[in-house]
Amino acid sequence: MALAVASAAVVASSARPAFAGSGTLLVYLHVSVKQRAFQGLLGAGLPGVTTTAVGRIADFERALKDSPDAVLTLPLVLSAQGLSSTLHGYTRGSTEERYALVGAGGAPDPARVASVGALDLLGREGTARFVRRLVGPQARVERVTKIEDLLPLLQMQRVEAVLLPSRLFPELRAASRLALAVRELELTVGLPAVASTGPAGAAVLAAISRMPKDVARLLGVEEWR
Repeated sequence: MALAVASAAVVASSARPAFAGSGTLLVYLHVSVKQRAFQGLLGAGLPGVTTTAVGRIADFERALKDSPDAVLTLPLVLSAQGLSSTLHGYTRGSTEERYALVGAGGAPDPARVASVGALDLLGREGTARFVRRLVGPQARVERVTKIEDLLPLLQMQRVEAVLLPSRLFPELRAASRLALAVRELELTVGLPAVASTGPAGAAVLAAISRMPKDVARLLGVEEWR
């Protein structure tokens, strides 16, 4: 499944920044374009910043050992690594966003769903705790490493529902022939944020704050502050 592949070309065409930064940036986020394309968009949008984008928690933890100047990921991931965010993503004036459960044939009941597919954010135990905080302690959690891997979990009936940011549901629905239904959850999750972790951290944060808007929207962010 290729989620939002067409949008990648639009984003790339608009990523023509006028600000050059410096330093190194480690990015660990799940987005609806291929990893190589994502890194290319970040490189174009953050000129002068050496950017490494990873999509697996093990790769993220290894790359942290190289001491990047800044780290861009979800606040819950920063917290798990003992890092504090100094630049926050905002959308509609909030640093939080809603997540949703998506099922086939009917909207899942968070209190009753027995199995949930989710992106592997924090490894086996950490991801399970994250999902159960949003859904409930009864849920068995099956992890995947890419957004496009969520839909096959429903197609093959390996889970009753999948969990993802609500903003990604239209793309998931457009990519599937299943009759998908969504149930938005009450609890919210922090939008991407940045921690300064090295001597050139301030320069990297300044570059991110001027990131082209189309690239920021790919992360679910309207502005940085």
